[in-house]
Amino acid sequence: MATEKNLRDRLLQQDNFDSRTAAELRDKILATDQRRIRRMKWAAGICWIAFLAVLFLPASLEYFRDREIPFLGFDTERLAYYFPEVAWFLRWGAIIIAQAVLMLAVLLTFSLHARSRTLTIHQIQASLAGIEEQLRKMAEKKESA
Repeated sequence: MATEKNLRDRLLQQDNFDSRTAAELRDKILATDQRRIRRMKWAAGICWIAFLAVLFLPASLEYFRDREIPFLGFDTERLAYYFPEVAWFLRWGAIIIAQAVLMLAVLLTFSLHARSRTLTIHQIQASLAGIEEQLRKMAEKKESA
């Protein structure tokens, strides 16, 4: 979660600011949260795509090897001969890398969910602060009248 203070706390700390400055501050905080969410969506999406690629590449190579279908002009035995790390990847590396990428993708997905909930709370706080400002102005008009 973000280490920044709560939106309400930051708005309460402002003294002698007009409502336009408060609205600008709210918009700035909300824009920052939206940028974080957008970056987190991209990161989570890339991790899920990488997980699927790591998961399906060895499976497809095994499928092609079992049926002796050439893959990119080579069968998998010839590919393993030219690139010995591919054979290791097919045996153990794919499992380890797939698990690591899966854990990272799940972690980023949960973090995305938490950040989106934070953004929703900040949006609610911003609208409540706007309502509070309007009520304060109405009360001042009643007292002055």
